[in-house]
Amino acid sequence: MSATADHVLSRRCTLVVAAAGYGKTFAVRGWLGDRPAHWCDAADVAALATAGPERLVSLSARSALDLPVDEPSWLVLDDVPRLPRRRLQALLDSLEHLPPQLRVVLVTRHPPTLSRRQSGLLAEHGPSDLRLSLDQVASLLADHGLTDPTLAARIHAATSGWPALVTLAARTAAAGTDWDDLTESGTPLESLLVRDVLAELAPEVHRLLRDAAHLDPFHPDLARVLGHRHGAHWLDQLTRAGILLPATTDGHGYRMVPVVASVARRRFPLNAAGRQRLHAGVAPWYAEHGFLIAALRSYQESGGTEAAARILADHGAALLAAGGAEAVVDAFQSLPEHVRSDDLRLLYGEAQQMRGDFEPALAAYAVLADRKESLAAGLAWRYGLVHYLRGEPHSALEVFQRGVLDRHPSTDNARLLAWTAAAQWTSGNAAACQDNAERALAAATAIGGDAALAAAHTALALDAKLRGDRPAADEHHEKALHAAEAARDTVQVTRIRANRASALVGEGRYLEALAEVRPAVELAQTNGYAAMLALALCNEGSAHFHLGQLAEATACYERAVPLLQRMGSRKVAYPLVGIGDIHALRGRTNLARAAYEEALRASEPVNDLQIQVPALAGLARVLAIEDGVAAFALAQRAVELERGPDSATARLALGWVALEIGDRTRAAEVALTASAAARRHRDRAALAEALELRGAAATDTDDTRRAWREAAATLRDITSVVAADRLTVLLSRLPGADPQERVDARLATERLACVGVPPPTLSRQGPRRAAQVTVRTLGRFEVYVDGTQVVAAAWQSRKARDLLRILATRRGRAVPREQLGEMLWPAQDPARVSHRLSVALSTLRSVLDPQRRSPTDHFVIAAHPSLALDVGHLELDVEEFLTESTHGLRLAEQGETEDARAALLLAEQRYRGDFLEDEPYDDWSRPTREEARRVYLRVVRKLAALACGAGDIDETVRHLGRALELEPHDEGVHGDFIRTLAAAGRHGEAAQAYRRYGEAMSAIGVPARARGKLCGAQG
Repeated sequence: MSATADHVLSRRCTLVVAAAGYGKTFAVRGWLGDRPAHWCDAADVAALATAGPERLVSLSARSALDLPVDEPSWLVLDDVPRLPRRRLQALLDSLEHLPPQLRVVLVTRHPPTLSRRQSGLLAEHGPSDLRLSLDQVASLLADHGLTDPTLAARIHAATSGWPALVTLAARTAAAGTDWDDLTESGTPLESLLVRDVLAELAPEVHRLLRDAAHLDPFHPDLARVLGHRHGAHWLDQLTRAGILLPATTDGHGYRMVPVVASVARRRFPLNAAGRQRLHAGVAPWYAEHGFLIAALRSYQESGGTEAAARILADHGAALLAAGGAEAVVDAFQSLPEHVRSDDLRLLYGEAQQMRGDFEPALAAYAVLADRKESLAAGLAWRYGLVHYLRGEPHSALEVFQRGVLDRHPSTDNARLLAWTAAAQWTSGNAAACQDNAERALAAATAIGGDAALAAAHTALALDAKLRGDRPAADEHHEKALHAAEAARDTVQVTRIRANRASALVGEGRYLEALAEVRPAVELAQTNGYAAMLALALCNEGSAHFHLGQLAEATACYERAVPLLQRMGSRKVAYPLVGIGDIHALRGRTNLARAAYEEALRASEPVNDLQIQVPALAGLARVLAIEDGVAAFALAQRAVELERGPDSATARLALGWVALEIGDRTRAAEVALTASAAARRHRDRAALAEALELRGAAATDTDDTRRAWREAAATLRDITSVVAADRLTVLLSRLPGADPQERVDARLATERLACVGVPPPTLSRQGPRRAAQVTVRTLGRFEVYVDGTQVVAAAWQSRKARDLLRILATRRGRAVPREQLGEMLWPAQDPARVSHRLSVALSTLRSVLDPQRRSPTDHFVIAAHPSLALDVGHLELDVEEFLTESTHGLRLAEQGETEDARAALLLAEQRYRGDFLEDEPYDDWSRPTREEARRVYLRVVRKLAALACGAGDIDETVRHLGRALELEPHDEGVHGDFIRTLAAAGRHGEAAQAYRRYGEAMSAIGVPARARGKLCGAQG
């Protein structure tokens, strides 16, 4: 039994309860899997409402005929009607009369009322076990051709993962229906809720839902205030059915599923006067019990402007920290002008800033500033922050510097100094950043507040990052997060988590970064903090990018761009650079250039060095091939501007451009400085790339190989799979690459293709060191030099061609010269043969290296008594095939089926025919031909077994058919082939296959075995 089934169905009686459309039956079938179970029909289940407990005993007796007696089994009663408490108690009492191995599952839409004793007799599972997660919603939408992650989030939020509602919403969206029409009268979603959910509820519950649809959260005490006598009972029932959701941490507050609330408001309407009375009745309760956002909304709806103004004045900071920016804006705008004090205008501006509506925020602050030379600390940091979030650090600093610290210690003092440090960090002013961050900590310590301490430690973390002191940055991030959480300041928690994720990405800890940033994204979405959402999405995209999850990275960046554009923020440069990096990696240089140039247009006017440097570096690298001079100037400018963690990025760009324009010496020097910068900032990805650059600039192949192997190992350690795969491919293309590296490279090439990344070439890493030679011996004999096939006329002598074929047969093993002479010129004068062999060898070498770029013995090693191919310096397909096959078969034995299948498929594709099949009568080629054929049969049989294990019948049949083409008299393969077809229900094909087996056996005089024995004996 699976862990899920153990958890869900382990009790003697299990109750699965939820409203219609929650997928209860589907879930129970999934939990049970192939375990023994008996499902009762509708008539049997309906009878439980009227018959006594003996009915259940009777059902169990009948089902026992179909169920085992020596292992657990289940009796499933689906769609159980509403059962009175006494009837349910009698039903539970009857369990003791059932066979001990039998367990009962009751599936119902109607949450039964349970006594304490009853609840101890059964396990209840409900909506929380059945709701779809956000990832599941996204997957379902993808099945409808909808891949927008924003749409998935909206549908998940609106439906709370209610499976049927998600499905109907997906169909509606796929049909192009407007989102606002989702719950309109007559739509499939509205019809389902009215017919199958609301219609089954009592009128008393309808009245409760009429009120609850307008209130969030709803509470049992509120139900009493509003006159719902049995409100607590019905709230429990509605929550167990999944119509309401828990909305408060104490478990006593509820809210309706949003689309259900929308339908309920239409189905059970309240007129304007009724809504006003409702909100007037609940607003004081909300305020008294600390539900500030709800109180604010209810006072606003009921016309209580003075009370709303008091809540804004007394609790404004708490409202914003709790994610109430939207409620604050709405409430402020509903206030008459004479009530709008300066403090409320300040609060309103901050709320607009949090929503990403920067223009009204700036307008509100401008009214308060009113041409003043100096500003109070509280106004200065809020006013300047809007400019900072718009990506205008110098404008932000101008406002911050107008701020005057309060005479007495205050949180505003700490925030002003902390945000001043952040703006100086963006501009790369390390000394000023450090000074203001330290002053912020002193101010925060003086006031002693958690919110102030969170801001100060966040600034100190930025300062430490700029100086390359990663341990200090980690320490300050930790202290900042602890303080922000203690202050319940979700805005600062979001920012700190996003910043920590950025730091983790910089250290190559990508999985940890994702774990850190995802809660930040969720918090920003929940609280409507647009600027922080965009920042968190950029950092999430960066983590995905380095993990090689390019589709996910693209989705994050493309979601951030319109958010920042709507705000008019120049920080749009950040996701644009991310998009440029993805295009560059995929070889789309024009698209990459466009993204980098747009990022520079956004960042250069405001001198945001934190993104300007990466944009310059990226642009330099994509321009290097077509305009080396311009690229070099861009890279030099990036180096001149770099501050802090982007030091390695700028230097690496300069090194790659230098290498592209042929300046190896400068590239090697820059690689060393980039490596030092990467070590200082604990940037393991940049450290690996510095090694790659150093290897590419090296003149000795062994130096290159050592550097690249170390770089690849580092990248694998940090799970940067795409970068590691690119280096794996490059290593395989170096002269002297071992066969295992070539196998790894082919697998890496396949993985790169899956994410749209082309394999790299040595030509991009500097001039090639030798011709690239491929010798094909499987099937027709062919030779390729630098990708071009060697034509027959180029050989000048057939004996030179035959010499290569013989050496290829030996696969790198030495062949004595005397033996070669006898094979090529049998029974001839040894003295003349020796001269002819030397001529043939010279011809062969000139064919393989026509431009003489390599040493004489590079491809053919000529020791005095023997000759041998150097299979490390050329690609010999039979050697590659045998290596790939051995590797794949070993992986299969170790149980690594996915990697085994990939390696074996590469080997199978490489086997284009028998070894030297165009020269089948040479005795010297027979041993290698037979060895390759034997191995190929093992490969296809193993591939067939793997495909069969994965349930892929067509693939199994294809591989077994290929094996029979090569060896038609193998009884084992015939048996596997016939048995596979029969098991798939393809009986006609199985019968034909058995006839072909009989014909094959008859051809060699072997009696055919009976079909049953043939198929049963093989396993």
